[in-house]
Order: sequence, then structure tokens, then C-alpha cells
Amino acid sequence: MKSNKFSLRRRALSGAISLALLATSGMLISQPVQAEGDDYPTRTISLVLGYPAGGINDVIARRLAVDLAEELGVAVIVENKAGANGAIAAGSVARSKPDGYNIMFGAIGQVSVNQFLRDDMPYEPEDLLPVGKVAEANNVLVINAANVDKFPDVAAVVKAAKADPGAITYASFGIGSSSHLSAEMLAKEANIKFLHVPYKGSSPAMVGLLGGDVDIMFDSINTALPHIKSGKIIPLAITKDTRSAALPDVPTLAESGYPDYKVSSWFGLHVAKGTPRPIIDKLNAVLRKIQAKPEIIEYFSRQNVDMTPSTPEEYGAFVETENARWGALIKELNLKTSN
Repeated sequence: MKSNKFSLRRRALSGAISLALLATSGMLISQPVQAEGDDYPTRTISLVLGYPAGGINDVIARRLAVDLAEELGVAVIVENKAGANGAIAAGSVARSKPDGYNIMFGAIGQVSVNQFLRDDMPYEPEDLLPVGKVAEANNVLVINAANVDKFPDVAAVVKAAKADPGAITYASFGIGSSSHLSAEMLAKEANIKFLHVPYKGSSPAMVGLLGGDVDIMFDSINTALPHIKSGKIIPLAITKDTRSAALPDVPTLAESGYPDYKVSSWFGLHVAKGTPRPIIDKLNAVLRKIQAKPEIIEYFSRQNVDMTPSTPEEYGAFVETENARWGALIKELNLKTSN
């Protein structure tokens, strides 16, 4: 009798355990599976910038970091890793763990130009994946106000360069920067030769111009404007094909006799190769949300910067177009350097 009772209790217990396991299994099956990147981000993100503080890159990156932090719910820290026209910063992001916690705020030099100019690249272009295009900014050709009688306009600069090839010096943010390319594009269009004096960023280059160490400079309107308003420097021409609202009386280089001339500074976000696509998509969605905010549009409009939202694919296609354009110019002018 006892044996039968024990057997019944054992079968009942076994059945209960089986039902419990089935219920647990059902609960597990019914729970949604978390997609890769769903919990991103959970800690501080570094926004890595390849240029020193004070330039247009820094202005845009620091304002963008504030809104990225607000939207993502974690701190976003801007890291200035200046040097080698942004190659140091780009290399550090390319070598970082592909988890979205190191994002490069890339500029034209790092993303598109360095690969054609440099033999000492610490990264390959394909090591960085596009997240989205951030913005475009206009450059302006400026001179020291003390030289206004010598260089009252673009024609005077070109005439002086033709008379003495290599005698006219220009400052740039560094080899391969938009300021460098802006000057070399003018040299190509006008069939003249300038002497390049590269600096480590916009602010040091402006110091060189203000100090009389160089004759001309192509700078972003945003960083040049305070010096223009103070009367220390004089604007001669705009690099894009439309005039700037900030300097409506200053002609474009296209209007100054070079109809094919058009150069702009552009910026975008990149992450290390291997970063999961869901993370890239989340960053792109957040970036585009920020770019659509009226207060952001107004803020950057005051900085003479245009927001340029895109998908990762659209930004990647834009970069390829720029690669073809600048690669051809660098080859044609033999601008390649190992420094």
C-alpha cells in the first residue's frame, strides 16, 4: 500500500515539474528577443575631433555633442586629437573597438583627401564607416587689412602671383584641409603658383595672417567673421557658388572670373569598421532628429553653417564623389606629401 502511495506521489511530482518546465519554456519563448544594439549606449561616448579648439570643426562638434548627449541619455565628450590633418584622430577611431563609443567627427581632409596626399596613413579609408553627413560651411578668401592697397581684389592677388610665381604665401589649417584645397583650386583655375604655409588648425593660421607672416588665407566664414568685423582682415571672395548672407557684398570666386570654382568645408560622423548596423542606424536617426530641430538650424545658420541630413548610404556616396574630385586635383598638381 505504501509503495503504491509513494508511486502515485512520485508521478504527481514528476508531472508538476514537467508542467513547470513547460510553463517556463513558454515564458521564455514568448519574451521578445533583444536586437543587437538595443541597449546602446550605456556609457560615455567620445566624439573625436582631428583639429584644435577654436576652428569651425570644434564649434560644430561641441554644439552637436550637447544634443547627442541629450538624445542618447549618456555623456558625450569631445576629444581634440590634432595633428596630421586629422589623421591622428581618424587612426585612433579606426583602431578603436567597433562598438559605437568612439565616433569621429570627420572633415574633408580626414575622410576624403589624406588618402591621396599622404604616404604615412595610420588608417585606411575603409576602416571608417559613414554614419551621416553633418554640415557644410563656406570659406572666404581674406587678407590682412594692412595689404588692402596691394590686394584690393582677387584680380590683384592673381596678377601678383603671375608676376612672381611662388612669391604669394597662403596660410592653411594643414595639408589636405579645406583651406589648403581652396587655395590650390584657385591656383589651378588661374594657372598660378602660391607658396603654401600649413599650420596646425584655423586659429594658428589666422594668427599667422594677422601677424603678417603670410599674404592670404582661406578661412571658414564663421571663424573669420569677428576679424572681418573688427577691420583686421578684409574679405575678397566666397568659395561656394552662392554668396553668403553674412557677407552679402562679397562676390564669389565664380563671380570673380572663375566660373568653375566651388569649394566648401564639409563634416560627417564615422565609426570603426565592424560597428553593428543597428548602432549606426540609431546614431543616424538621432543625428537627423537633431538636424531637424529649429533651434539647431537657427544656431548653425548664425554660424554660417548649413545642416545637411543624410542616410549612411547617401553620405557614403557623397564621399566617393569628393574622393574622385580631390584625388584628380591632387594628382594633377602633384601635391602628394609624406609629411
